[in-house]
Amino acid sequence: MENQSQKWVNLCYAAAAFLLGFIVSSFCMKLAGVYDLETKIRNIEIIIRIVSIISGVVLFVVLYRNVEVNQFMNEVVTELSRVTWPTQKETSSATVVVIIMVIISGLLLGLLDYTWTAVV
Repeated sequence: MENQSQKWVNLCYAAAAFLLGFIVSSFCMKLAGVYDLETKIRNIEIIIRIVSIISGVVLFVVLYRNVEVNQFMNEVVTELSRVTWPTQKETSSATVVVIIMVIISGLLLGLLDYTWTAVV
């Protein structure tokens, strides 16, 4: 079980690293556009991509080597495995109820809107 939970933990670390790399890349590209760095610095796009990749790798390594974070994430995976998830029938029933209530609410709000528009 420990090996299986560590796979999920590592996947979460990789997702966080990818997300950070994407955010850094988007932020730097926006700054490069605002300050017109494309004309001032050659190969700015390559530099931004390298910085983004390095920031993602650094985050992954920091998370992977931090014992407290690893312990916390393993506890999260363990707790998630203990959760009793609803069956497909329960989920379908709840979805139908939500759809019906949304339709009823929409009709009531439409009726109120029509009424108040006619009055005013």
